[in-house]
Amino acid sequence: MIAVTGANGYVGGRILAHLRGRGEQVLALVRRAEGCGAPARRFALAEPLPPESLAGVEAVVHAAWDLGARGASVREVNLAGSLPLLDAASEAGARLVLISTLAAFAGARSDYGRAKLALEQEVIERGGVVLRPGVVFGNPPQGIFGALVRSLSGRRPVPLVGASGRLFLSHDEHLCELVASVLRGGRPPAGPLFAAHELPLTLRGLIEQIASACGHAPRIIPLPATPLYGAIRGLELLGVGLPYRSDSLRSLINPAPLDQIAALERGPVRFPPLSPDLWRS
Repeated sequence: MIAVTGANGYVGGRILAHLRGRGEQVLALVRRAEGCGAPARRFALAEPLPPESLAGVEAVVHAAWDLGARGASVREVNLAGSLPLLDAASEAGARLVLISTLAAFAGARSDYGRAKLALEQEVIERGGVVLRPGVVFGNPPQGIFGALVRSLSGRRPVPLVGASGRLFLSHDEHLCELVASVLRGGRPPAGPLFAAHELPLTLRGLIEQIASACGHAPRIIPLPATPLYGAIRGLELLGVGLPYRSDSLRSLINPAPLDQIAALERGPVRFPPLSPDLWRS
């Protein structure tokens, strides 16, 4: 049986559905069992792990991440909060697969990237496999990509910061195929696997491609990074819900160096470039 954490989220949900579609016996490890479409057991980051959570589990795909955590709590909740699960999986002899991010790299500036990097090391030390996708997209579009699509579909102005920043794109179905391939076994790689299309887009290029697929030219508002970051951070502190996080902006304007991207190992799945037929109905 394969357990998937974060199965009520975008990436975790796609992985669980893909594995189930392949005929695998799957288990959702989630806060709430409703809507998983599969048997579920209770799991929450930074909460005690129920002893029966991994009974009968042969592999764990860890896709859960609390995006509501800020500052020091990012590590407390998502890093320290994952260790009981990693330890239990390791003790049970279950294969570990971590869904990480290309925002995790040596010298990362974002809280998200630094915490993911530390979690990667914990997984690798336990013999697990780490996958580093970029911006995940698919049909229907969700996550950060989905927020951009909604903005551009409604012809709303889109703020542009770090216009030349590099964004690698990861089609969700191909990411699921890579997870399935890794779960089939073989010797785990020594480091993280690159899990995206090889050629990056700039943020401007991404916006223009999405807008073109929606049938119009984008309404772009160039903004300086520092004031925008301060404004978003201030609204977050006031509890205002926003489609983009200040920490995501920090990742955008401080991408991974290309030499580090080139040094990542490659898996057996090749990812396609962004194309409207992969994210539009």
